[in-house]
Order: sequence, then C-alpha cells, then structure tokens
Amino acid sequence: MTAKTVQEQALDLATEFVLAEPRAREFLWWVLCQCNVYGAPHVVNGETGIHIGRRIIGVTIIDQLNQIKPTAYAEMMIEAHRRAEKRKREEHAETVDE
Repeated sequence: MTAKTVQEQALDLATEFVLAEPRAREFLWWVLCQCNVYGAPHVVNGETGIHIGRRIIGVTIIDQLNQIKPTAYAEMMIEAHRRAEKRKREEHAETVDE
C-alpha cells in the first residue's frame, strides 16, 4: 500500500469531521439521495449523462465513506429512517390534534 498524499490525508480528516457531526451526516445523506446511486439512469431529453454523473459522484462519496468508516453509510441510512419515522409521528400527531 502506498502512502497517502497530503491532499488524500486532508480529505480523510474532512470526512472524519463530517461523520462526527449529525447535521453534516444529514446533509450528506440528502446529497447522496440526490445522486440516485441505486436507480437506473433516466433517458429524458438527453439528460442521461447528467444522471450518470450524479451517480458517479454518489458512488465516489460512498467509496470515501467506506475507506474511513465502513459502517458509516449503513449508520446514515438508519439515521435517515429514524428521522423519517419521527416526522411521520409528528405529522400524525398534528392531524390528530386538529
């Protein structure tokens, strides 16, 4: 294994920082959702390249997360699920109160 460059080391530190902050993980999860990593590229008005580019960005981010903390993606997915469940409960409580 070759030694990491200064730039790679800085990226690793930045990734660790993001993973340590709940709000940063929430934002990163949103970014990954916009990348549609697991979806098929849409063929609409020649925008296929845009969709493939988004997917590549998402895969690159996930790869970086896996290098730093292999469980990070799964943990972020669980956090997102919990946030969604909490929102559902809160929305349900608001409709019941009305």
